[in-house]
Amino acid sequence: MVYKRWKNRWLALVALFFLLFPLWLIGETNALFTDQQTVPNNTASTATLKVSVSPSPIFNVSNLIPGDVIQRTVTVKNDGTVPFTYSIQGSATNNTLLWTDKTNGLQLTIVKDATTYFTGPISNINTNPNPELLLAPGASDQLQFTITFPVTANNAFQNLTETITFTVSAMQLPGAAR
Repeated sequence: MVYKRWKNRWLALVALFFLLFPLWLIGETNALFTDQQTVPNNTASTATLKVSVSPSPIFNVSNLIPGDVIQRTVTVKNDGTVPFTYSIQGSATNNTLLWTDKTNGLQLTIVKDATTYFTGPISNINTNPNPELLLAPGASDQLQFTITFPVTANNAFQNLTETITFTVSAMQLPGAAR
C-alpha cells in the first residue's frame, strides 16, 4: 500500500512537472531585437515579339518577259520589346516552271546594307545557308529584293502565273539571368 501511495505521488509529481515546465519557459523574458521590412509591388511581365514587313505584297507584276528585273525595297521592323533574329522563307502556290526551274525560273537576290543575304533560284530561299539577321526593338532593316526572269527562259514559260508567299520568321534571343 505504501508503495502504491509513493507510486501515485511520483506519477502526480512527474505530471505536475510536465504541466508547469512549459509555463516556466513561457514566462522567461528574451531580449532579442527584431525588425521587418515589407517590399511591395514586385512585378514580372513578359516581352512582346512582333515583326512587321512592308510593303505587302512585295510585288505584283504581270506580263513578265525574259530579261525583266523587279526591284523592291522591303522593310522588316521589330515592333516588339525584345531583340530577335529573323529569317526569310518562301513558298509557291502553283509550282509552275517560274518556281521549279532552277535555271530559267525566277531568280532572287536579297541584299542588306550592301551584303548579300541570299542569291539563287527563288525556290532555294528555304535552304539559305546564311545566318539569321538580328534586329533590336524599334529598329528596322531595309532589304533590297531583286527578282530576275532570266533571258534564257524559252516558250515553255509563256502564260504562267505563280503566287509566291514570303514568310519572315522572328525568334527572340535566348533569355538570361537578371
